Formats: sequence, C-alpha cells, structure tokens
Amino acid sequence: MSSLRICDRSEVAQHSSRKSCWVIINQIVYDFTSYVDAHPGGPQAILTYGGRDATEAFEPIHPSDTLEKHIKPESIVGRVKTPRPVQDATRESNAASEIPPRKMRLSSIVNLTDFEVAASERLSARAFAFIRAGADDEKTEQWNRDSWQLVRFRPRILRPIESIDLSTTIMGAPVSVPFFIAPAGGGKLAHSSGEVLMTQAAAKYGVLHWVCNMASCTQEDMAQARVANQTQYWQIYAKADLAVTEKEVRRAIELGYKGFALTVDAIRAGKRSRDLRMAVTEYEATYPEENEDEDDSPMSGGVSAQRGALWSSFDWQAAIKWLRGLTDLPIAIKGIQCWEDAVLCTNYGVHPWLSNHGGRQLEGAPSAVETLIKIRRHAPRVFNKAEVIVDGGVMRGTDVVKAIALGAKGVAIGRAFLYALALGEVGVSKAIQILKSEMETCMSLLGVTRIEDLNVSHVTVRQATVSSHL
Repeated sequence: MSSLRICDRSEVAQHSSRKSCWVIINQIVYDFTSYVDAHPGGPQAILTYGGRDATEAFEPIHPSDTLEKHIKPESIVGRVKTPRPVQDATRESNAASEIPPRKMRLSSIVNLTDFEVAASERLSARAFAFIRAGADDEKTEQWNRDSWQLVRFRPRILRPIESIDLSTTIMGAPVSVPFFIAPAGGGKLAHSSGEVLMTQAAAKYGVLHWVCNMASCTQEDMAQARVANQTQYWQIYAKADLAVTEKEVRRAIELGYKGFALTVDAIRAGKRSRDLRMAVTEYEATYPEENEDEDDSPMSGGVSAQRGALWSSFDWQAAIKWLRGLTDLPIAIKGIQCWEDAVLCTNYGVHPWLSNHGGRQLEGAPSAVETLIKIRRHAPRVFNKAEVIVDGGVMRGTDVVKAIALGAKGVAIGRAFLYALALGEVGVSKAIQILKSEMETCMSLLGVTRIEDLNVSHVTVRQATVSSHL
C-alpha cells in the first residue's frame, strides 16, 4: 500500500455520483463506479457514501476479508493520508462507536426480553434496525413469539426430582443443552469484537454455535476462537457463483466445522420496512435536495438483507447431489415451512430445520411451532428418521421445553443472542444461564429430569392449530 498515490479527501468528494463513485474504507480509496449496480444491497448502499468515508458503516457488517475477496486491485485509486474527520465519523451509525449512556445494567436483566431493551439503549438506530427488522409490517416476527403460547403444559406431580440433566446431542455433537446460538450476522453492529464473543461464551457452557455465513468475522476468526473439543457448524448460502460457495464449504471443513445448514428460504430478500426506513433517512440526509424525476432511494431488502445474489435453480435432487459432492458431514436444510418438505428431507437423508428466517422474509409464513405441530399430526415418522431443528421467536426456556416435547432435537436462537452481544461476552453468557435456569425450573415442575424423557404427553395443543388445510 505504500506505493499507492496519495489522494486528498477534497478530491475524493468530487466523485460522488453513479458516473464516478469513489469511497474511502480504512483510508484506502476505492473506485466503485462499476460495482454500484452489482452491489447485493442495492446501488444506494454505495451511492450514499460516494465521495465520503464509509469505514464506520462498512466494518460492522462485513468480514475483514470482504474487499480482498470481491474487489479487483485495479479498483484501488490510492489512499488518504489524513485520518477520518471527526465531523464525518459522527454522521454514521455504528454500534461500536455510538453507545448511549448505560441504562439497564447487566445485573438487572432477568429474561431475554430485557436484553432487547438493553440493546435498544446501547445500539445506534441503524444497528438496532438491522437486528430487529422483520418483513413488511413485522406481524410474522411477532407471531413467531406469540405462537409458542399455542402449546400448553401438562405437569405431572409427585415425581422425584433430584437433579436436571439438559444434555443431549445435535446432529451427532454432544452438547450441554438442546438450544444453540443460531446463524445470525451483523455481530459487530452489536459489539466491536463481533461473533467471536458468541463462540467464547458457547465454549464456557458447552453450547453449540452455528456460525453465520454472513458473520462480520471471517471463517478463520471464528475457528480460531474455538477451544479444544468445541463444536461449530457452518451455515451455507448457495451463491449465484457456486464455485465461491464450494470454496467456502471446503475451507470450513479444513477449519474444523463439523456440520452444515443450507439456507433455502432467501433466494430473494424480503422487504424489511424498518430497515428500509433507516436507509431512506440516511439517503435523504446525504441528498437533501429532492429530485422527483430520478428517485434512487432504496426500495427492497435493506441493510439487514445485503448479501450476494443466490443460486435459485436448485431442486431437491440437484441441491442434495451438490452438497453431498462436497461433504459427507451432517446437513440440515434451513427454511422448511410445511410438513411435506420435512418428509422430503428424510427421503434425501438430511435434517429439516423449521424456520421462516426469523420473520424477515415472507409476511404470513407459518411459525416453526406451527410447522412442528403439523409434522406431529401428519408425518410423525419424520422424528424417527431425522433430527428436527426449530427457530423463531424463542424467548424463554419454556419455549425450548415445548419444542423438545413436540419432537424437536435442537432449538436455535438468533436475535436474542445478538441483543445479548451488545453487552459483550458476559451478556451472551448470562443469556445462556437464564435459558438454562428457566428450562430446569420448567422440567422440575413438569416432573421430568432428563431431556430424552420429554415427549408429547407433557404438552397439549390448541386444536385450531392442527386443522386440515382449507
């Protein structure tokens, strides 16, 4: 980099349009003109920072090797000599640098909902919108939480309870609890150290960490944070250039990831209005003079939906053949939303992961517990042939117990751990402790001492939720 020419920030500022768009990241000046329309988050994500320093917006949501992987050397214009001006730095929303005064203390947090409140007090509006955003009016995101109330308990009394054993296995890996940290990106928006703190907390308590393909830390970062005998799994997005994904999978195997999940419910990004409004606010602040003849404001996805174009031509046979050509490690198909597709998973020797992407993709999609109930009614054989995983709206240890009783093997939790990450590794650790304690209390009151003893006799389901299709 020492041989690069020196650019003045005033020179960079002159290149702020589609015709010539330069952006500064970590004091390096990039010419993104040819990349504007190809950016997975839409052109406005780049144009908003045309002629300016985008470091504070870029770093929290991109792994450190992103530019090296995707930007050609000839796109590097030069470097700026001076550090980022204070007035520019304060314009961007950044969870690591714009932390409001502390309000809710860690010691006052008693449940996972409290972590959401604590995160809202600490994170910038942009960072919080990234994590909180759901599709459209966010009714499905809320339904994910509410739908666990469709299941009620049937406690059995006068059962000796000496100790509670929460240990189990998930896709062959022994774990201390049946819940785990779900693949959810943007960790550096919550904390400057990112998702590696999740891996460290998971190690302390024997919890599985399923690492997100869109994590703000690299595959190598996450693997290096792992301790001896700790299990990590890797999430797969099948990118439009499958060679890129194949390289990622092979690298994950080299780094010691022991299982995979192919996410299949995101071939097109859902419309996340909360996130889009934040992007529009940033756009209007950058371009205060309205031009009704040419509206470049963002209309789809949002910053929480930014990822490269995905391969959309897979059918079941092609997808499984492709995956099995890469690895014989355990595979889950993430994004199953009906019992028929869960059956297809068993036909192809993979595990069904019931998920509507945290309510971020399709407004009106069924919650995981609804799909779980449908499998229990229409295809209970699935539970004998595969391990069923669920996610979405899990906010209590009692929700985890309900899922296990209905037949799930593992329960993934995403947003809540991202909120906890806003308080650092100790926040993630406390979230794990809270869930464990709630599970232990719940099982004691149900009269059950071991995870493997939970079954459908311990719950009852409202009949309306298991009615036949209309």
